[in-house]
Amino acid sequence: MSGCEVTTGVVCSRYRRGMPTAADAPDPDRYPGGRLRVPRGVREGGPAWENVHVQLAREALRLLADAGYTGMGVDDVARAAGVSTKTVYRHYGSKVDLAVAGIGQLPTMAGWYDGDDEFENRVARALEIGAAHHEYLVPVLANAIVHRNSVPELLDAVRRLVLEPRQAAVEAAIARGKADGMIRQDLDSLLVSWAIVGQLVDSFTGIRPRATARRQNDEVYTHLLPLIRP
Repeated sequence: MSGCEVTTGVVCSRYRRGMPTAADAPDPDRYPGGRLRVPRGVREGGPAWENVHVQLAREALRLLADAGYTGMGVDDVARAAGVSTKTVYRHYGSKVDLAVAGIGQLPTMAGWYDGDDEFENRVARALEIGAAHHEYLVPVLANAIVHRNSVPELLDAVRRLVLEPRQAAVEAAIARGKADGMIRQDLDSLLVSWAIVGQLVDSFTGIRPRATARRQNDEVYTHLLPLIRP
């Protein structure tokens, strides 16, 4: 190394040539050609990314309920969310993934019956929360059933992401009501879940038009509570 000054931990520039540096390492944010993997200002996991991610799922749910799975075009979802189709595919790899994400936006009834107040108040609060949601479950469930053979992921998602969590929420509410002595011990929570879904079907099909939260609460007091009281 004659002619080259060496100090502790430092090699002269002539021996640095050809050695890899931090600048030579692949950029994880870019494709090999240099194009950004994610547009600037929208980093995966950041607030902007999450906002777009959720907005796409919500628009997918709306279109799935209104137009059906066949009519839920990825381009339509992108247009409704105000983004490009390429952006949709950055968030969701396929139309099925997008539809499943939409199904995941349906309410699960988690927390609807929470609280330390009286049972009747908790039921009234749950009815008010439910009345504030769009009637998307029935048409989405119908689509999932229609496409159960061609796109089984839809029915699986409805069952796993919506119906089973709803059943768990009802079971927890019934168990608490039994423990408080407000509900009959032989009441089957599965029957209550069936009744809730059946009421949504009747409402959606027009057999029994959807009532306001106040009217639903009145009907619960008049018809349901006498049946479940001990």
